[in-house]
Amino acid sequence: MGALASRQNIGVEEVDIPSNSVYRYPPKSGSYFANHFIMGGEKFDSTHPEGYLFGENTDLNFLGSRPVAFPYAAPPPQEPVKTLRSLINIRKDTLRLVKCTEEMTLPGEEAAGKTRASYNVEFTFDADTQVAITIYYQAIEEFHNGVPVYLPQDSSLQSETVHFKRGVSQQFCLSSHTVNLSEWDDEELLFDVDKEIFPMVVQAVVDEGEEHLGHSHILLATFEKHMDGSYCVKPLKQKQVVDGVSYLLQEIYGIENKYNSQESKVSDDEISDNSAECVVCLSDVRDTLILPCRHLCLCNACADTLRYQANCCPICRLPFR
Repeated sequence: MGALASRQNIGVEEVDIPSNSVYRYPPKSGSYFANHFIMGGEKFDSTHPEGYLFGENTDLNFLGSRPVAFPYAAPPPQEPVKTLRSLINIRKDTLRLVKCTEEMTLPGEEAAGKTRASYNVEFTFDADTQVAITIYYQAIEEFHNGVPVYLPQDSSLQSETVHFKRGVSQQFCLSSHTVNLSEWDDEELLFDVDKEIFPMVVQAVVDEGEEHLGHSHILLATFEKHMDGSYCVKPLKQKQVVDGVSYLLQEIYGIENKYNSQESKVSDDEISDNSAECVVCLSDVRDTLILPCRHLCLCNACADTLRYQANCCPICRLPFR
């Protein structure tokens, strides 16, 4: 307790490690996790050694290769933890490539059977503040004072920074910016874990005031080439950076049904996972998430009972932790 109070009083601890040292999974030696975790102010023993509680272990490699000190003091007992506010959200299912209407073929390319595949990038986003959005290609990630910076392989592999006001369902569509994927090698379309080069990065940064300095939302994506020579973009991961700490955003399966169930009636013969009720008792509203599969399918009472009677998710049968 004394050590905890001392660390809180001195502020953020400086972490000094060699520049060539990286934290990656799996580690070269030793263990990555402790034998317990803390959630909701309680300590729990890990039932699955070396298991990431919120997803696949390889997801950890998207959080950066250098450790950072947690910027918040531990809350007093019996007090809720601080809820982080997400000021920006890019709707990843709206991310798409739009082929330019005027295709160009340079001299010599027609004989070689090459066609320029130029595309615009479009997506929808929500912002509770003014925001500045930039797109990078073939970029590596670095952190400067807790702020992520993306460095493309070439200065031409990025868009201009576009500024937006606060608002929901805003459309990003920059007709003056195009990406010609026909000039890329096939391996450049995909994310290379070893090289840590992201084919596409959409970075949306809060552009208002000092209170949320460095707060940003990041969408990482890859490209895929079809048999007909066309291309599409596929979201890879999303991150939120708040107060110098990167948080990986994960899907919660079933949360959309919880909020949409009041708008449409569910027939009796439909799968129970499409309703908002607990899949065990079929009466109380689902409010408990199972980890690591992230199925929101149980009410609190059934979840508390199930943890002592079974060890797998009733939806996907994946063992829970």
